[in-house]
Amino acid sequence: MTKPRVVFHLPGHMLDNDGAAMPGLFRKLSSGLRHRGAETELRWRDAEALIRMTETPDVHLVHNGGFTHPRLLNTGLAYVFPYWYCDPIGIFGDSSLVGARFDPTEIDPAKAADFHARLHRRLVIGRQSRYDQPQDRRHFAAGHIALFLQGASDPVDRARYMTEAEMFAAVLAARGPRPVAVKPHPRNTTGDTTAIMALAARTPGVTITDANVHDILASAAVTVTTTSATALESMLHGVPVILCGQSDLHHCAATTRNPGDIAEALREVVARPYPFAAFLYWFLGQNMLNAGSETLVDDLLVRLRHHAIETDELFSGD
Repeated sequence: MTKPRVVFHLPGHMLDNDGAAMPGLFRKLSSGLRHRGAETELRWRDAEALIRMTETPDVHLVHNGGFTHPRLLNTGLAYVFPYWYCDPIGIFGDSSLVGARFDPTEIDPAKAADFHARLHRRLVIGRQSRYDQPQDRRHFAAGHIALFLQGASDPVDRARYMTEAEMFAAVLAARGPRPVAVKPHPRNTTGDTTAIMALAARTPGVTITDANVHDILASAAVTVTTTSATALESMLHGVPVILCGQSDLHHCAATTRNPGDIAEALREVVARPYPFAAFLYWFLGQNMLNAGSETLVDDLLVRLRHHAIETDELFSGD
């Protein structure tokens, strides 16, 4: 009987040049599993084949996947490095955490505080984000609304409860005296971005900026976005979040399904305390894989067994 393998399903660009662009997570897992005697395979991510996949002895890890199969888990960067999904349903707004239960009273406050402090030190103090950020320091008016755009893309478009143009217009209508700082996505200015930038440029009290996300958040009163990584980064700053799309961060944010709801959400979130430290520890520390952890392979095996995938057979003889 052939020993089952762990198969990594990756997009083509990650497989080019002998995997030169492959994220460290997959390198570490592949080498760590092989070191223990398991067999691994790198395979082009073929969506049609994954949809049709029937019974298989192998374990399948699919990068940026949204597939369900008894022996498959979906991987993807969980907003910030080095945390990664390993989920039976999908990632971001399609992940199993959308429907999971978060209870801050069940989280150890000391562990949550320590986790938050370490993450804050690395990302906020270190001025680091998922994408490269300008390192020159900029300042924004205290109490402003930080609005982060994401442009058009399949996962974000599926998650939206409103267009970005509707979101921006609703913020302008509801902001009152608060200034607004708008940051386009650093790598995606498609969709409504051009129209929003044109309107923002001629609207008093609105600033268009490409500043470091941490400079924007340092003095913000609230963040508004569809379902961006900036929502999680806002939590690190203690800034409440309004989400305008389906997100697995909704447990510690306000979610608006209609543009007309944004005005009420703006009033509510600035007055409500949120358990940011407990949520970040639960979301990242307890539900994601840490690619920088010395126990990464063991953490993966625990995750597989949690989802009823037997792991002993991966290391047994043929």
